[in-house]
Amino acid sequence: MSESTLYVKVVDNDLIVLSLYVDDLLVTWSNEGIIEQFKSQIMLNFEMTNLGEMTFFLSMEIQQTQHGIFIGQQKYAREVLKKLNLENCKAISTPFSQNDKLNKEDGAEKIDEGKYRSIIRCLMYLTATRPDIMFSVSLLSRFMHCASELHYKATKRILRYIKGTLLYGLKFENKKELFLHGFFDSDWAGSCDDMRSTSRLLQSWISLF
Repeated sequence: MSESTLYVKVVDNDLIVLSLYVDDLLVTWSNEGIIEQFKSQIMLNFEMTNLGEMTFFLSMEIQQTQHGIFIGQQKYAREVLKKLNLENCKAISTPFSQNDKLNKEDGAEKIDEGKYRSIIRCLMYLTATRPDIMFSVSLLSRFMHCASELHYKATKRILRYIKGTLLYGLKFENKKELFLHGFFDSDWAGSCDDMRSTSRLLQSWISLF
């Protein structure tokens, strides 16, 4: 079984998972013997360098311990804040104000759409390890072709929130018991432009080991 850049090979009861991005490979496995055989075979056909245990990949920092794996984007977040001259901004405790009712024609002065889209792209990449900003970023991405000062102000609020939560990320604990926690919320006709409700998304995953 595989996806566009993720390949999985099962040999008897052992497993190799390979992720490919351009000329970089990430490999994880369940048995030392099978990975040594895999590396020997692939290096016969391609010139490769083994960089050892992964610590950094695509602007993500990876910390691996006996207790689990932590993935964060602290360095990338700092770079984004510096790029936007917000590295010294005042942190805030929430990414979005529940009192804000944003729409496409809010009467506020329009801003450079290119700059706004650039900020949204940076924030969207941060959502890879920051699900806590996912809703806010998704909402603001609706206004990339009609951005105003109010929308820009909302993006700055997310960045101020990030400033105070730089150490946040994803933690995968090494536990034998798995617990599934679910949270649900919804609105009714929440969009100020077309009165549509925000749809819901169910995300699922599988433990390979």
